[in-house]
Amino acid sequence: MRVLAISLLLVVPVLCGCLSDDSDEYEWPDVIASDCNIVEEYELECLEYLNGLMNPILSLEHPYSDELWIIDLNGFIISWPTESNFDANNPGTNVADLSSLIGRCHMEQGLLGFAFDDDFENSNKVLLSYIESGPCDGPNQSNLILAYAEIDAQNNLNLESITVLMEIEQPYRNHNGGHLVSIGNGEFLWGIGDGGSANDPEGHGQNESTKLGSILLFSFDGYQISPSTSISSPGEDPYILHYGLRNPWRFDMDTDNRLWISDVGQNCWEEVNLVPMLQSTNFGWSEMEGPQNFVAGGECNFNSSISTPEIIHTYPHTNGNCSITGGFWMDWGPSSLRDSYIYGDFCSGSIWAISNSSGTWENNLIGTAGKMIVGFGKGHANQLIVFGWDGSIIQLAEVNSEL
Repeated sequence: MRVLAISLLLVVPVLCGCLSDDSDEYEWPDVIASDCNIVEEYELECLEYLNGLMNPILSLEHPYSDELWIIDLNGFIISWPTESNFDANNPGTNVADLSSLIGRCHMEQGLLGFAFDDDFENSNKVLLSYIESGPCDGPNQSNLILAYAEIDAQNNLNLESITVLMEIEQPYRNHNGGHLVSIGNGEFLWGIGDGGSANDPEGHGQNESTKLGSILLFSFDGYQISPSTSISSPGEDPYILHYGLRNPWRFDMDTDNRLWISDVGQNCWEEVNLVPMLQSTNFGWSEMEGPQNFVAGGECNFNSSISTPEIIHTYPHTNGNCSITGGFWMDWGPSSLRDSYIYGDFCSGSIWAISNSSGTWENNLIGTAGKMIVGFGKGHANQLIVFGWDGSIIQLAEVNSEL
């Protein structure tokens, strides 16, 4: 294995149910870090990409300028120039400070999603997904917001231009989802968690009249949103494309227009799903958790007799695993990762690749990031980068590459 030593103290936290905690007094998980180890056959090495951030979760290339934008849970958007040699020591330039608008009472709250308008070169507008600021004492009073904002001529986000497009009531502080993905032609996907707590107490997952526990599809014309006409048979809510999800923490399209969805489990199973993007699907939560019927407090038993064709892979809460972090379909980046879906686990820092071998999907371990993984991204030169809960960002670079 190839190793990058991470100079942080290893702390072993108690993480039981950390991402599904429904108690009034929430305890944030301790940061853990160890060595980054990559299975040798992948011919990858772990290199530092950027550091000094707080909670980076997402990277996006500017549509027409040579800039990489990184989104931070705490409400910051920071840009780095990429037209010349990328300088990891460059502190970057703040595009936005939304911290006064963002709620961070819970580790799953914050600035959760970001996307450039498909007509950004003319509109200068971006889409934002965040938990609004609110009191941290007592019941949750902070909802999930979809909004747009304008980027001014100085490349700063104009706070006064923020316009709310949709508000999702969040009865609890966790399971917010919030991921935004452009699918082109002014259409976007928006992931919504089941509303939080544990055991889906209000039955949102199987309730087609609520947007909670779903992935929405909408059109944005630069000023307002509307249901997409791409959904051939909309249900009770015309925005809902997929439902029956617990907390879809990242999804991505592949080259065959299919949607890879990493859905966070509760007691037993983390799952990776694959469906044709526009084929509306019920993923089963909270009647199902992965490959078994869900019973609150029940035992974990893999049931091979249950037919769940959309589930490509599940893994249990063993070997330090606790919560899936979705990634990318790799039609870019290191050659050893091409034509595979990359994902990881928040607690263990393990990273896997799912690829098709002779018509069968196979799941293989890539290695361990040595940090708690909150997201994956594309770097300035198509590197696969990994965002750590400790604020660091590493890249998985091809050995002997010039990156």
